[in-house]
Amino acid sequence: MSIRLALLALVVGLGSCGNDDDKTPSPTAPQHPVLRPTGELKPWDLAPIVPVDSVRAMPTGTPVFLRTEFANGQLADLEMTFIQVVDDFLPPMPIYMVEATDPVLIQLKGIAKGMSGSPIFTEQGTWGAIAYGPNGQTSPPYYFFATPIEWVIGREGPMPLAKPTATWAGNRIAPLEIPLLRTGFHPNQQDLSFRGEVTPAGKTTQRQASFEPGRPLAVGSLLGEFTQAALGTISYVEGDRIYGFGHQMANAGLVELPIIEAQVLAEISNVQAPYKYAALNPTVRGTLTEDFLPGIRGRLGEGPELIPIRSVYTLPSGQVLEYMHRMEKTSRLLAFAFFAPLANEVPNELDRSMRIRTNISFVGTDSILAHSRLYANSESFLLSLIRSAGEDLDRIVLQLLTRDDYELQLREAEIHIELIAESRFAKVMAVAADTVVSAGSTLPIATSLRVGRRRDQEIELALSIPDTLPVGVYRLAVGSAATLGQDEPFGALGDFGDGTPPGPPGPPSAPSGAEPLNTGGDETLDEFFARVNGPDEHLILKAQLTFVRPLEEGAVPASDDGAGIGAGAAGFPALDSGPAVSTQQAVDLALKGSQTLEIRVVGN
Repeated sequence: MSIRLALLALVVGLGSCGNDDDKTPSPTAPQHPVLRPTGELKPWDLAPIVPVDSVRAMPTGTPVFLRTEFANGQLADLEMTFIQVVDDFLPPMPIYMVEATDPVLIQLKGIAKGMSGSPIFTEQGTWGAIAYGPNGQTSPPYYFFATPIEWVIGREGPMPLAKPTATWAGNRIAPLEIPLLRTGFHPNQQDLSFRGEVTPAGKTTQRQASFEPGRPLAVGSLLGEFTQAALGTISYVEGDRIYGFGHQMANAGLVELPIIEAQVLAEISNVQAPYKYAALNPTVRGTLTEDFLPGIRGRLGEGPELIPIRSVYTLPSGQVLEYMHRMEKTSRLLAFAFFAPLANEVPNELDRSMRIRTNISFVGTDSILAHSRLYANSESFLLSLIRSAGEDLDRIVLQLLTRDDYELQLREAEIHIELIAESRFAKVMAVAADTVVSAGSTLPIATSLRVGRRRDQEIELALSIPDTLPVGVYRLAVGSAATLGQDEPFGALGDFGDGTPPGPPGPPSAPSGAEPLNTGGDETLDEFFARVNGPDEHLILKAQLTFVRPLEEGAVPASDDGAGIGAGAAGFPALDSGPAVSTQQAVDLALKGSQTLEIRVVGN
């Protein structure tokens, strides 16, 4: 199973039945009039399938009905009018064009988000599942399109290629939007969602009334104290087989995702787009197995294998919070599962730091992702650090789950996060050292750091100068080990005769501790784990001595102003005689910046 199951975090981008700038509102309670349909449910059997040829024979204006869970868990049948069969929208699959004529749909301003898959039917049986709508519908008549039920359940022809949008009669047509619901999500912290828009939802212990056509079809991606699910509607049920949505959820193909329970509390009319206001029950009732363009399919009964996720947060007060979740084993929502609950628990304060330690195992390798990092930055708020940590971990997991050489799946995951009530960010401000040193001696180095925004701290380093080190002019660079990079052999330092010290080697440090996105296609899996599990080099203060140019032959260094330093010398020792000289010390501070000095090494 592939990384395409990163789906539910991205599912809200599938399209909309409203105007182009639709936005899903995020209320904590309905703020618009709650609509109430009238009339009894039609007593007709929805099990018979009305084939496409029979629908083609229906005259324009034929009344059809849409069944959906509408308010307080009650089903409603809403009248629509058949317009025509459209063959050039998603060939070879035809679709049915209908007009929303029920007064309740007119008042609602069309089909609500979450109604995807609602069956349309007549006395003869089920025609199809409502699935598409033109963008920009702001007033009646409201037109929509339904996927034939034969295609939804996979009985008719090959599946067409997925198209995120298409046009018909000059109108842009898109799949009806699928709401992404989350319980326990703080509405004022949506910028911590990491992925798209969401609608905060309630969590309920009330059971879903049934799994019949028109009822909610909720597909979970994260279950537990914090639950996330995509919400649509059941189109058809055949024994333990269940079908819904009428279009793709994320076009992920073969999947294994939990089908959970939901209850629609109300259909909310909104000036931007109507939507279903619902509550989730994380009880698993089955497994979603297919996600293709004509609809999603699964089985009721046993749920899929889910991995356990444990999050432990230590707050500055000493309080320890622990969350347990479950998640599908190839999903990319791991970082969100770790960090979103934390963002709900802490105030967005300034001058805070955060340390994380992960313990994540995978199916397919015995290696453990034991990733340990300190996050701190100058004048950064806590939520910004949480976002950076989430993005970094998300990047690492993505690299693992999308490798070409290994088929990895998550086995179990645990994270420990310690919040620190002070800034552990430091900038390298100044470096002091003797500018002339003898080979075979020790060079004391004093580094001044600005910790946070106010506090100054001095770190002492001692750099041993080998007695075999060639005399010459060297550059002493002091900064984090991440900034200075690896020590290179003398021969790799390039030209040295122009008298200009080279700039700092390697890219500047990212104070958040971010890992590089990739390091080339030749990195083995073991090398990858060794790299991301290695020590946090942003916390290591390093002094590195690298060659710049030789002393002028026979010249004696006379002063700190550079007098007597020449541009080259005949017979200078070979430059590939050894690595650069360095020393380092862990300081438990997220370091940024570097300072350099010119040092002359003379004979002992």
